[in-house]
Amino acid sequence: MKWMTTCKETTELVSRAMDEGLSLGDRVAMRMHLAICTNCRRFTRQLHDMRRLFRLETRANDDAPGLAPEARQRIANELQNKLDS
Repeated sequence: MKWMTTCKETTELVSRAMDEGLSLGDRVAMRMHLAICTNCRRFTRQLHDMRRLFRLETRANDDAPGLAPEARQRIANELQNKLDS
């Protein structure tokens, strides 16, 4: 990854960072961009807020039945197809 990323690249890095570890270069590039870009900082804050709220909501419904394994697989396949295209 280059040292200075675009907003699009930064939002992708922020999203990936929530689910997996980033390389040192990616982390540095993301942080450098976030240091200067108000809009990307706002996006990052909103993404973290959404994740926190979803966690709170799912905890409130812990006794609710989850998705069937087949539905989970269909969703995972569809997401992967979108990422691959």
